[in-house]
Amino acid sequence: MSMRVWGIGILVLGFGFVTASVAGESFEDVSKKIAVAAEKVKSFSAKSKMVTEMKQEGFSMVSTTEGTTEMLRKGDVFLLRTETKTVTENVVGGNTSKQESAMLMINDGSYTYTVSETGGTKSAFRNKVEKSAADPFEAWRESAELKVLADSSLDGHAVWVIEATPKLAQATQGKTVICYHKESGQMIKMVVYAPDGKPMTTTTYSDIKVNEKTSPDRFVFKAPPGVEVQDS
Repeated sequence: MSMRVWGIGILVLGFGFVTASVAGESFEDVSKKIAVAAEKVKSFSAKSKMVTEMKQEGFSMVSTTEGTTEMLRKGDVFLLRTETKTVTENVVGGNTSKQESAMLMINDGSYTYTVSETGGTKSAFRNKVEKSAADPFEAWRESAELKVLADSSLDGHAVWVIEATPKLAQATQGKTVICYHKESGQMIKMVVYAPDGKPMTTTTYSDIKVNEKTSPDRFVFKAPPGVEVQDS
């Protein structure tokens, strides 16, 4: 099952909305504000949770991923560390199966290292970090119609809210609604809807900390004992 999401992730360089949007604000207006807020951030950390639910006749799947995200600015780039654990439960024809996995991802500014563990087996890969696109919203502009919804508050944090609707109808995905943290310019909630309008994947960030002291050692990768890091 393929699923494309127009989110640009936690780094920019997702209800119950209760406040009115600023009159006349366009997506261009808000995207510039998001970029400005992100430029001021020295560090960012949060707990994350992503839940995906899919149901059809004779099949259902619920996948829950929980973990942490940490970021630290180094010059004009961000170092990144994420640690997650995923539990997936499938029910097919009345039979239930459960799978657990874990992942560590570290971007040290030069390479992105990923360590995955499933069924007690670990594997590690690294990729050379490519230069980020000048416009982080480029992929969105090409594939979706973008609309600014009402500004809101999420768990006490002021947010900008953007809705992305696919330009071409898709069999697996409908619109996506994203909340951007006004203080940091980071995505702190994203809801991906199925074509029938029902929520399919919900990603939320909590326990948000901005510009708190973070040790650079958190972004130094060390391979697990006995695991060979492969280039991919």
